[in-house]
Amino acid sequence: MTVSTTLWNISLDTTSETSLQKQLHKHIRGAVLSGALTAGTKLPASRKLATELGVARVTVTEAYDQLVAEGYLEAVRGAGTFVAAFMPDTLVALSADPEITSTSRTKPSTATLHSGMPALDHFPADKWARVAGRSARRLNIKLMYHSDPMGYLPLRQAIVDYLGQSRNVSCKPEQLMIVSGLQQGLYLVASSVLGLEDAVIMEDPGYDGMLSAARASGRQVRFTGVDEDGAIPPDKTEDAAAGLLVTSPSRQYPLGLTMPYGRRLELLAWAERSNSLILEDDYDSEFRYAGRPLNSLQGIDGGGRVVYGGTFSKSLFPALRLGYLALPEHLVEPVCRLRVAIDSFPSIANQQVLQAFMEDGEFTRHLRRLRKIHAQRKAIFEASAHRHLAHWLNFQQSDAGLHLLAWCRTALLASNLKDEKLAGMAQACGIGAIPVSRCYQQTKPQQGLMIGFANLGETEIDTALQRLAQKIHRETGFSS
Repeated sequence: MTVSTTLWNISLDTTSETSLQKQLHKHIRGAVLSGALTAGTKLPASRKLATELGVARVTVTEAYDQLVAEGYLEAVRGAGTFVAAFMPDTLVALSADPEITSTSRTKPSTATLHSGMPALDHFPADKWARVAGRSARRLNIKLMYHSDPMGYLPLRQAIVDYLGQSRNVSCKPEQLMIVSGLQQGLYLVASSVLGLEDAVIMEDPGYDGMLSAARASGRQVRFTGVDEDGAIPPDKTEDAAAGLLVTSPSRQYPLGLTMPYGRRLELLAWAERSNSLILEDDYDSEFRYAGRPLNSLQGIDGGGRVVYGGTFSKSLFPALRLGYLALPEHLVEPVCRLRVAIDSFPSIANQQVLQAFMEDGEFTRHLRRLRKIHAQRKAIFEASAHRHLAHWLNFQQSDAGLHLLAWCRTALLASNLKDEKLAGMAQACGIGAIPVSRCYQQTKPQQGLMIGFANLGETEIDTALQRLAQKIHRETGFSS
């Protein structure tokens, strides 16, 4: 079968809800997998195929780009586009019939449920693949030798521009370091800047992942309590430690509190008095559903005593493993020196893709879409939770983030059903949940759940919460 027979006879349905680009992608992929288009076969130029099919040229170029990114096709500069000679085993194993959509590729697995996941089923995988393909084609010898311990400069510039506009962060690209996540970031800062007599001061309750990184640094670990305004200045507690305070003022983990401006000023004054530093974990700052977020601590401080940190795990996807630190100028050299010693520099490939994704405007468009989707799912989740779970759980009001905090009511506490087991029951129903009690260290643990709503489809929410209610009823004997 010739190329013209295979491709000229493709029928695209202009009335279908599936885009023409996706239909064309499916047809060509099917032809490759079925053997109708064999390895090394040259495909028609995009303009010629578009004319034959009666579609816009961009429809063909986007389909080609995605197939190149996925490994089905190869683009050779000056020669054209060819069926790939070798394909990954995962692609060969696929059937030519089932349509692989961006939704099916990113469907959450019950094995990896987490309370803080975004709507991964709405991640624009097609656009990411297109950008990835373009970035791969731009890879040259110079980039293959890229070894800047701070990270890829064009990406750092893009992040600095974004943070300045969205979070009022005051930072130059030379101060921004790309890291794999904030746990690595905390380890780097604590290990390179703090003396052995200094302490890493954690919120209690707080995120146990950051606590593990603090302990791995070999520095003392102290705790400061959390009240209705967020982290309490450490010199107002019994353990008046100094060193590096780790705090999440945008949305405290796990309590969901937003730190008011007055408390932010109190923490900055403490840092000045005690000659200490603050690591601002800007947790969940991208997702706020009412009002405008307060300026970052770093923006108020001007970048003198605050290290600002964030990641793309919630705004894009967790396996991307890309985050950043906005370092005060005087910390860049010591942190960079340790970075070189332990892992040299971050991988270039995903940095290139992310930079291009941001440059194209896809990142900000994706965030806008996610905010609408998350707000809708949050409203559905809250209504369903009130209907099915109000007898056992008291859901705390929240206008931000990807999870809701639910405290165990008296009826549940009386049954002696602990939040650890309750979280497991929720997971079994397909609901991402984490027990609140594991977040406490020195403060008396409270019983409750952090329950994710953003990564549950609108049609799945009520069924999942109803199943959880039935499980609780069977366990406790009390009906809602």
